[in-house]
Amino acid sequence: MNRTCLLAPVALLACALLGCTSTAPVWESRMGDTNRQLNAQQLIDPAAPKRNASTQPASDGRTVREANGRYVESFQNPPPTTIINIGGAAR
Repeated sequence: MNRTCLLAPVALLACALLGCTSTAPVWESRMGDTNRQLNAQQLIDPAAPKRNASTQPASDGRTVREANGRYVESFQNPPPTTIINIGGAAR
């Protein structure tokens, strides 16, 4: 009986200490690697911002002004909505 009373706390202590030993530091050292890899794979040319930092797209003021005017006008006078009914009558 003495032996059982001593064995139970030792077993509980051993189980509690096993929870402290984990591989979490190894996992945490690689956290975010997959995300960074996927972001890098989505770039067509990773050196593009460094290579063409001083160049700007060729456009003149008139083109930009007209495009901006059409953009604003599309919100003021939106195009009519077209409803296409496929496979049945409108109710």
